[in-house]
Amino acid sequence: MDYKLKFCVELKSVVNLICREMAQQPACNGEDTLSSMQVWVIEYLYENQHRDIFQRDLEADFNVRRSTVSGILQNLEKKGLIIRESVNQDARLKKISLTKDAILVHKDMLQKVAIMEEKMTENISEEEWIAFYKVLDKIKKNLK
Repeated sequence: MDYKLKFCVELKSVVNLICREMAQQPACNGEDTLSSMQVWVIEYLYENQHRDIFQRDLEADFNVRRSTVSGILQNLEKKGLIIRESVNQDARLKKISLTKDAILVHKDMLQKVAIMEEKMTENISEEEWIAFYKVLDKIKKNLK
């Protein structure tokens, strides 16, 4: 078997399984579920609360089109998870911030991720983890 040919397919399959599992979880206290992209945006905004974030930052950092980010932000705004505020230096720019509800959702997501990681990593030895991370590091270096 040529493992190199199967790697991308297997990796994509694992990512799909993770996204599907997370999508089945309610967002917080029984609210609508969030797409994986919405989860990533909330995480990104949470990790970058110390600076102003604009739509163009999300487009660049996630490498997605303006229309895609616009739709994600509209949905998050409808769900009351973000607010967009004009900034003094340029009225066209809208700073994106998380709401208090989004902070609660983020906390809830972290708990669900911890449970998911526990489930995913069951029965994997320390030696297997060491080998896994060595391979991941090599793959990252190869792609840079």
